Amino acid sequence: MENKKQLHVSIGNINIDFISFINKKIKIDSSIESKDVWIGLGGAATNYAIAVSRLNHASKLIARTGKEIIKLGFLDKLKEEGVDISDIKITKEKPGVVMIIVNRRNSTRTMISSINANKRLDLKDIKIVGDHIHFSSINPRLLKYCNDIRKINGKDVTISYDPGGEACYNKEIINNLHLIDWLLINEKEFSCLNLKNKLNELFDNRLKFVVIKKGSLGAEILEKNKKISAKINLNIKQLDPTGAGDAFDASYNVFFKETNDEELALKFAIASGSSKVEKIGSSNMPYLYEINPKIKFVETFHH
Repeated sequence: MENKKQLHVSIGNINIDFISFINKKIKIDSSIESKDVWIGLGGAATNYAIAVSRLNHASKLIARTGKEIIKLGFLDKLKEEGVDISDIKITKEKPGVVMIIVNRRNSTRTMISSINANKRLDLKDIKIVGDHIHFSSINPRLLKYCNDIRKINGKDVTISYDPGGEACYNKEIINNLHLIDWLLINEKEFSCLNLKNKLNELFDNRLKFVVIKKGSLGAEILEKNKKISAKINLNIKQLDPTGAGDAFDASYNVFFKETNDEELALKFAIASGSSKVEKIGSSNMPYLYEINPKIKFVETFHH
């Protein structure tokens, strides 16, 4: 994978992230000292786009944001990362902002989000061209454009979706899963949607498989008649879990599109997520040279 071979298009949010790292519980009406602070680009689709580029594939981000993103030099940062920003539109609204508190002592994370310009994202006048299209933490109404994407790109284009936390309060997601090729989802959101009882029906339509992310416990792929699970047998020093799921998604999609080998893709995805938690910053995605040494520690199981 030394050359950029495929174009991955991510659709979703671009945020300004503020992360504070603490080592003890926050008490009401109290002051606490942060042990470390990070300010930079965030948003699931943005993290994904950077991750894809660092895996040596072509990357494009479709998003909406405010002019502060330009003033802070964040669009230039995306260009430096090799991400195509031609379909990032600037609106009059403030950009999305997320404040994140990571407690390293008990491995918990609290997020406070202001969606702002992200809610203006619409695909009506955008011609989406790519080899793989990934919808990341967006309103499921945007999945209605999947058929248009296929008409433009032909039968070889693939489409994935990671609903993120949206899944736990927007049940409309279920009604749109027949439009995508595969779903990447956290275990918590998988349970929120009660998908276990709906999989056979979804598999009888377009959906090929579901990848369930289980954090430190690894991940699994569910298909109609089989399951593959995997975990990493390596001590990981967790510094910042923010963006680990996006690193996972990008690696899975890149390697599955590259090899059509779901087991290999799962190994790379787990190694990538594990590499991300060792790096500080939402969009500080791992490079291939950081991921490769961990592959041998990922064990897979067929069920």
